[in-house]
Amino acid sequence: MPLNRAAVYQRRQYLVDRPYQLRFVSRVLMGVLLIAVVSGFVTSTILWRNMYQPELLREHVVVGLLAVTMTLLVELLVSIPIIFVLGIQQSHRVIGPMSRLKRTLEAIGNGDLSQRITLRQGDALEDLAKSINQMAEKLQQRFPTSPSS
Repeated sequence: MPLNRAAVYQRRQYLVDRPYQLRFVSRVLMGVLLIAVVSGFVTSTILWRNMYQPELLREHVVVGLLAVTMTLLVELLVSIPIIFVLGIQQSHRVIGPMSRLKRTLEAIGNGDLSQRITLRQGDALEDLAKSINQMAEKLQQRFPTSPSS
């Protein structure tokens, strides 16, 4: 019965390794903010240069500058929560399997050669988990007198 439950297990806790995941997402968000600041700076520099060209009306340039600034701010306000949620979701797909790998490897390292890694189909590191399970199987066959057997 427990094997079936592991096969259909749906993770509900998205922050499996909170410090790592928040650090990961904050780096992604910092990258997005840096891109927004650079593009805003380039756009406003171009618009300010155009402000002093006699054929352009200063009011039109100022209106354009305000429009670009507001557009960037709205895009940031909309994209930051989306990027945060997607970042947590994507990091969760790697961190969850990694934490299970770590726990199982610690148990195997402590002599419990019966331990196996069960990941959901499509999880990251699925091939690595299969290789570790094969290694544990071979170790268990080679050392059948293990205390956990």
